[in-house]
Amino acid sequence: MRGLKGKLVVITGGARGIGFAIAEKLAEEGARIIIADINRDQAEEAQAKLRAAGTECHAYRVDVSKVDEIETFFTQLNTAFGGIDILINNAGIQIRNPSMDFLEKDWDLLMGINLKAVFFCSQQAARIMRGKGGVIVNISSGTSTQTTPGRAPYVISKAGVNALTAVLAAEWAKENIRVNAVAPGWILTDMVKEGMRLGVVSNKQLMAAIPFKRLASTSEIADSVVYLASENSSYVTGQTLFVDGGWSVLGLPQDID
Repeated sequence: MRGLKGKLVVITGGARGIGFAIAEKLAEEGARIIIADINRDQAEEAQAKLRAAGTECHAYRVDVSKVDEIETFFTQLNTAFGGIDILINNAGIQIRNPSMDFLEKDWDLLMGINLKAVFFCSQQAARIMRGKGGVIVNISSGTSTQTTPGRAPYVISKAGVNALTAVLAAEWAKENIRVNAVAPGWILTDMVKEGMRLGVVSNKQLMAAIPFKRLASTSEIADSVVYLASENSSYVTGQTLFVDGGWSVLGLPQDID
């Protein structure tokens, strides 16, 4: 991919899962990596792995649900590195509960990480990128359009990410800041494994809904993020790219019996 060598990339929630897969892929392209994660130990483990592979990497402990910590973090980066080039808004959580039982504190926690943080991290990054340009890639979800019962706030938050991506792209094009999103389908992450353990989703359900008849790998999601972060997508902005094996276009689920 063009234009990634030497670029400074910030990845929220980058210590594991999709976030770390993105970090590894961008590192392979020669980018410098900033891992921002609420779990300091995991962030430092990720840092050590990338450094062992020859990548410049720095780990920061940040709670992205708190705007004051976001502001402090980006100020530190601007002071230490003289700016940033790419932001990947990857941090996110899932809280499952029927809508009639969902608690306000859980709503606030989920929205704070999944939506508020995306806006305010983007805001801080754009203020640094202004005048020089840059790239923001948000991690949405296939559930932003394929609504899933028992996850109302999560679905709402990811639909909000799609809308936020579009409006920021329109606002910041004049600053040469591109803003796009990747909406993954079903991936065998810890979040999906937990859903299967709790019985809220089954492998049979998923295979009926996914034309490709398999789950994605974190590497496949990361490949799409790398494309949108690179100059190969230099005329792409405001888009949400669904990487879901056809889930979003299937319609009536397929009979697998």
